[in-house]
Amino acid sequence: MPELPEVETVLQALRPHLVNDKFTEINTYVNKLRSPLILSDVQGLLNQPIENLWRRAKYIVLKLKNGYGLIIHLGMTGSWRLESMSVDRQKHDHAEFYLSSGLVLRYNDPRRFGQIVVFEPDCDLIKHKLFVNLGPEPLTDDFSNLWLKRVCKNKKKPIKSLIMDNKNVVGVGNIYASESLFRSGINPLLAGGAISNIRLKRLTRAIKDILRDAIKAGGTTIKDYSSLNGEEGYFYRELMVYGKAGDTCSKCNRGIIRQAYQSGRSTFYCPVCQR
Repeated sequence: MPELPEVETVLQALRPHLVNDKFTEINTYVNKLRSPLILSDVQGLLNQPIENLWRRAKYIVLKLKNGYGLIIHLGMTGSWRLESMSVDRQKHDHAEFYLSSGLVLRYNDPRRFGQIVVFEPDCDLIKHKLFVNLGPEPLTDDFSNLWLKRVCKNKKKPIKSLIMDNKNVVGVGNIYASESLFRSGINPLLAGGAISNIRLKRLTRAIKDILRDAIKAGGTTIKDYSSLNGEEGYFYRELMVYGKAGDTCSKCNRGIIRQAYQSGRSTFYCPVCQR
């Protein structure tokens, strides 16, 4: 599933092409993705300048000058292509947005777990049901070692589960949680409340650094993810533990990377480096 760096990469690729452009026609070819897909009859989306795009957690928000807009989630396999109108639609293209620039933006999603939700001018996005329970953005000052200390206080829940909970901090998915815990030397199975303040400060810094590094690399392409028009993300070259079960740790050259399961998700760690 695309995580924060992948969504940020897609956002940065889309923004220069879309801002100040207009949707002249919108077509949909399924009635539902993860939620109902109702776009074709929304006249407020048409022939209005696209004012801005930004990211909240793993969502992309697109706002038009008239206050209408879209909230977009890529789900497991969602991707976008920006191409000439003469290019044929592909299998699993579920929505297309014709632009006044003469191009068409197409949304492709084989597993159909993504979302494209319309909001209207009177919508308070802070209170929107998709956003209201979200925690702080990890790359802002709102996410600090003091915040993480409060999150972990007296918690018996494993630290990896705590930092992957969007109510505590958004966008730290499985790959980047594993890598951040490795970089900070913390065992992912350790209870959050058992970790010292000094180590939590190290983890806070590691999460921020890992996410920034991944954004610079265009995200991580392992299976399904690609950015605009099929561009891969190259952070997979920097992975130290994720997906490396059975390998010798490249940091200590002694530990064998282990794989565990937490809440149905794979967790990777070095038993020597991570205590």
